[in-house]
Amino acid sequence: MRSTVLCLTFLVALSACETSTDPFIGIGGSGPTAAQVTGNWAFTLHPSPSCGTGSLPDGQTLTARLDVLGDGTVTSATSTWQTAGIFGTVTGFVNLTSGVTTPPLTLTATAGSAMELAGTFTSTGAFSGTLADPRAGSFPVFSATLCTYTTTGTKTG
Repeated sequence: MRSTVLCLTFLVALSACETSTDPFIGIGGSGPTAAQVTGNWAFTLHPSPSCGTGSLPDGQTLTARLDVLGDGTVTSATSTWQTAGIFGTVTGFVNLTSGVTTPPLTLTATAGSAMELAGTFTSTGAFSGTLADPRAGSFPVFSATLCTYTTTGTKTG
């Protein structure tokens, strides 16, 4: 009985000192906070071999300003993207438990044309995933046919 009490006391004291972003002594994991996703981002695009005419070149950078609310909603009023002289708004949701964009973020350009960004944001200011042009049910922004880009991102401010 005494060893059980000592063990529980140790665990309570240890958890009270926990300062990592992971839930228990760095074991497990948690997603980013809204503040960690909010900000300026640079996404580097790498088109798949099947991408055709009009696709963005390998290594193209897409920049974005994301404003994320405490529930993970990306606010379209102030969230924007731009690349290759085209720009638009960003809408969607980031799951702040895992960092996953569920459903993918929508990057709208002109009426009816949009792309979607699917992947995971981390608490360390990184992103990995894909950008699809066009978004399902939309017209393409750049590509003549469906183009999927492997995408990495870094928070720049």
